Amino acid sequence: MENFVREPKGIQEFTAGCRLMGREVVDRQKLVKECTSVYKNENALKEHGEELAYWVSNQNFNRGNFVKGNLQWGITYINPFTVDGECAMTSGHYHGDPDCDEYYYGLKGSGFLLFWDGADDFYVEKIYPGSLHYINGHYAHRIINSGEEILAVAACSLPASRQDHQSIREHGFPYRCYKRNGEIIWEKQE
Repeated sequence: MENFVREPKGIQEFTAGCRLMGREVVDRQKLVKECTSVYKNENALKEHGEELAYWVSNQNFNRGNFVKGNLQWGITYINPFTVDGECAMTSGHYHGDPDCDEYYYGLKGSGFLLFWDGADDFYVEKIYPGSLHYINGHYAHRIINSGEEILAVAACSLPASRQDHQSIREHGFPYRCYKRNGEIIWEKQE
């Protein structure tokens, strides 16, 4: 009976760093120069050298097992920077299985979550500490850091969704987000 009280499998800090720690937590990162097919002006990527664009901490106890119903928890941390005025962002993705929905939760910083059905329905939700975002599995989505500090966004998702980044690399999103003279500007893609 003495082992029936255990420590939790993970800890989500809600203090300054918003770190995810615990068993089965895996971190991966992407440098700005590796964000090809994300920003309009790819030539400007090299100006950032070895600068870290974003990193993801992910806890998945069923790694490699893509059975519907298995959940994972992750945090995406996006540094504040611009590439030729375009706000820092993730590559974005569709779900390979559109029946797999997802939730995002704003932990720190400010930015936007883009939604696009691949046709005519495109909209943006503000991200800030405490904001909750339901993502229908039929919508492509991308996180943008428009603030001056790290943007941290938690996600509860199904690994079985199998993220499709390739479609976004090939077709992009219909709008781009820029910061010019402290103002956020949305520009339609042609």
